[in-house]
Amino acid sequence: MKIEKMHGCGNDFCVLEYKDQIDYSQLAIKVCNRKTGIGGDGMIVVKNNPLEMIFYNADGSRAPMCGNGIRCFAKYCFDHALVKQKKLDVLTQAGKKTIEIITDDPFMCKVYMGMPLFQNSLLHIKDDLPSFGRILKLKERNITVYTLFMGTVHTVLFVPDLNSELLNSAEEICTHPLFTQKTNVNFVQVVNRKTIQVKTYERGVGWTLACGTGCCASVVTTSKLGFTDPTVQVLLNLGHLTVHVTDKGVEMIGPATKVFECEYNE
Repeated sequence: MKIEKMHGCGNDFCVLEYKDQIDYSQLAIKVCNRKTGIGGDGMIVVKNNPLEMIFYNADGSRAPMCGNGIRCFAKYCFDHALVKQKKLDVLTQAGKKTIEIITDDPFMCKVYMGMPLFQNSLLHIKDDLPSFGRILKLKERNITVYTLFMGTVHTVLFVPDLNSELLNSAEEICTHPLFTQKTNVNFVQVVNRKTIQVKTYERGVGWTLACGTGCCASVVTTSKLGFTDPTVQVLLNLGHLTVHVTDKGVEMIGPATKVFECEYNE
C-alpha cells in the first residue's frame, strides 16, 4: 500500500487512503513504530465521498480530531486532486470541520475548529465539579489545571518556562484517575499578550513536537483567563501556529509538509 509521511510543525503522521477490510488500529501500531515501521505520532486514513478524516494515535487508539493532522489531510486531498476548491468540509469524530487553503506552496491553511466545550460528560470526568479551573492532586503536589474539549480532551496548566520540573508529571496528569479516558496535557508559558509557548504530552503518543488542538485549547484558556489577546501566535519547536478565538469558535492557521512517500508491505 502507498503511504505518505507528512508533518505539521513537527507533529508527524502516516497518511493513506481508505480501503475496506483493513484493521486500521493494528496498522497504526505497525506503521507508526519508529524502529520497525515508517514512524509517526499518528496515522491518518483519508476517506472520500464524503471527505472524512479517520485518525489513530501511534498506540492504535482512535482520536476524534487532530489539529495538525487535519492540515496534513487537507494537503493530501489537494495534492491528489480529491478536491478542486480551496474550501472544503471534512467529517471527523468531533464533527464537521471547515478548512480554507490559503497558499499551496508553501502549503498553509485555516481550520475552523469549532467551539470549545466544557461539559464533564464530554471530558469523561465523572464528578460534578467545574472542569475549567480545579485543583488536581498529584503524588507530590497539588496543581491548578483547566480541562476542556477542543476537538478532543485537553488539560492546560501554566509553567514559568518549558524547562520546569512540572513537565516530569506529564504522564501522571495524563493518566490521573479523574480522567477516565486519559487527557492530553499542555504546558503553557505565556510570553506576552500575543505570544505563548506550548509543549504537549498526548494520550496514546507521549511527547510530541506540536499539537494543533492542544494549541487551540491553550489559547482558549489564556484568552478566557485574560492572560492574552484573542489572537495569539503559538511558538513550537519547528514552527508556529496562529490561533484566533471568536464568539463563533476557534480558528487555527498553520502549515503542512510532505516528507516522502513509499510502498509499505505488512
